Amino acid sequence: MFESEDQLRQRIAQNLMFFREAAGDTQFELAEKLNYSDKSVSKWERGEGIPSAFVLTQIADLYGITVNDLLAESPQKPRRFLRYNHFLITMMSFGLVWLVATFVYIVLRLAAPAFPAWYTFLFAVPVNAVVAIVFTAIWWPRFWVFISSSALIWSSVVCLVLSIPRENITLFYIFAAVLQVLVCMWFLLRRSKPKTAPPPPPADEGE
Repeated sequence: MFESEDQLRQRIAQNLMFFREAAGDTQFELAEKLNYSDKSVSKWERGEGIPSAFVLTQIADLYGITVNDLLAESPQKPRRFLRYNHFLITMMSFGLVWLVATFVYIVLRLAAPAFPAWYTFLFAVPVNAVVAIVFTAIWWPRFWVFISSSALIWSSVVCLVLSIPRENITLFYIFAAVLQVLVCMWFLLRRSKPKTAPPPPPADEGE
């Protein structure tokens, strides 16, 4: 049991730094994942503040640990750690998409030889972009969410243009360009307005 709030702050500060560095994150990268400023993370690691219970839970989920690990006297790196595992899971998800696309391609080639079965691989690209958006939003810096979103926009338009041979169908590229500008603005807006950490709740005088 902690003897004082100061000891609690220092314990969390040391453990947060330990797990962040073990995962290969900088303060800025962790801040992006939490949607906070890197100044807030720096403040926590200096022991000048305590993350809220919700933020502690977010950190624990990100690093594959429990909140108790962030409070432990001698933290230990989890056996199954982190960025490498996240990368493998993401790549396996991409592989699953291409596996399904290959299966559909084979079925179409056997059942409907006249149908352009190669479309299955074409449409697998935006599907992979959706998968990338999901995993980058959970585990990776916001920059990769931007890249994944951009890939989804342009791959979807390319699929549309190639699969629907209509006059002036290429005008959809203009739509994609406008949408890309909006995504860029959203990305810049999110980067320019990080949240700051809320102050820790006052200690109960009766305790």
